[in-house]
Amino acid sequence: MLEQIQGIVRATICGAIAAAAGTVAFLFAVVAAFLWFERHYDAIVACFAVGGMFLLVAVVALSVLAIARRRAAQRKAREEAEAANAPNTISSWLADPAMMLTAVQIARTIGFGKIIPLALAGLAAFGAASVFGGRDKSRAAAKRAAREKSAQEEQARRVA
Repeated sequence: MLEQIQGIVRATICGAIAAAAGTVAFLFAVVAAFLWFERHYDAIVACFAVGGMFLLVAVVALSVLAIARRRAAQRKAREEAEAANAPNTISSWLADPAMMLTAVQIARTIGFGKIIPLALAGLAAFGAASVFGGRDKSRAAAKRAAREKSAQEEQARRVA
C-alpha cells in the first residue's frame, strides 16, 4: 500500500515537472518565433504572425471541441432512444412506492391466501408473453430506424 502511494506521488511530481518544462519550452518557442519574424520583417508583422499562430491554435481547439460536443450529443440521443425503447422491468415497478402500496392494498382486499395462486398465474402469463410476444421484433425495428435516422442526419450534415 505504501509503495502504491509512493508511486502515485512520484508520478504526480514527474508529471508536474514535465508540464512545467513543456510550458517553458512552448514559451521559448513563441519568443524565438517572434524574434525571428522581427529580424526578417518588422515588429508589427512579427506581432501579427505570432498572434495569427495563436488564433490558428484557438480555431483548431474550438473545432475539436465542437466536434466532440456534437458526437456526445448524438451518443446521448442514441442512448436515450434505446432507453425509451427498452421494456420496463419489474424492478422499476418494485422501486415505485406508490405501486408497492397499491399492491399491498389489493392483497389485503383479496386476502393473502388467494393472492398466491393469482400471483403464480400472473407470473406464468408474464413469462408466456415475454417468450411469445413480438417485443424483440419491435425493438429490433426501432433500433434499425434509429440507426437509419442517425445516418440520414449525418449525411445531411455532410452535404450542408
